[in-house]
Amino acid sequence: MTSANPTPTSPPLNLRERAKTLLQAHGAGIGVAKDASAALRVLFDLAASPSTAHDALALLHELQVHQVELDLQNEELLSSRAELEAACDRQMLLRDASPGAQLVLDDNGCVIEGNALAHQHLHASGPTLEGKALTGWLAAADVPRVQAWLTQALTRQEAMSLALTLHVPGHDGRAVVAAARANPLAPGLLLAWVNTPAI
Repeated sequence: MTSANPTPTSPPLNLRERAKTLLQAHGAGIGVAKDASAALRVLFDLAASPSTAHDALALLHELQVHQVELDLQNEELLSSRAELEAACDRQMLLRDASPGAQLVLDDNGCVIEGNALAHQHLHASGPTLEGKALTGWLAAADVPRVQAWLTQALTRQEAMSLALTLHVPGHDGRAVVAAARANPLAPGLLLAWVNTPAI
């Protein structure tokens, strides 16, 4: 929004400087006022004097317009925040409703986050899943093969797939078809899998 329309002899910047000078002449400069009520008292005193009323009222109008502008900006920020939070909630719902398990891994193959199905398949909640290496759910013999696959996926611009078996202590191994690709938003990998279809 724009400030109050200036008179031909009082451009906005000149009016502001004149207002500061007038306030200082009355012993309460803008920078010296102790609180908002003191500044308003000076402004109203200036408005009460015929010789300074026009400038004081113009400054008051400018302050009011600026306040309305700040209020509108605040409303826009609150609205934008609400929209972003709603979009984030929708994305989280979609991620957790995905028919495939999904993990975000760092460059070392450790879990940053996962969706609900990944938690279910690995029998781990968020806090117990995060920070753990993917190799912890692999048979020792499969680790070199999977690590080589993940390293290759990091350097390619397309998803790479691999059949592997996930092992969770106390549970049967889960045969899955996994796909991995470099994370486009940060270092590391995106990993997803579905159960191997029964033949």
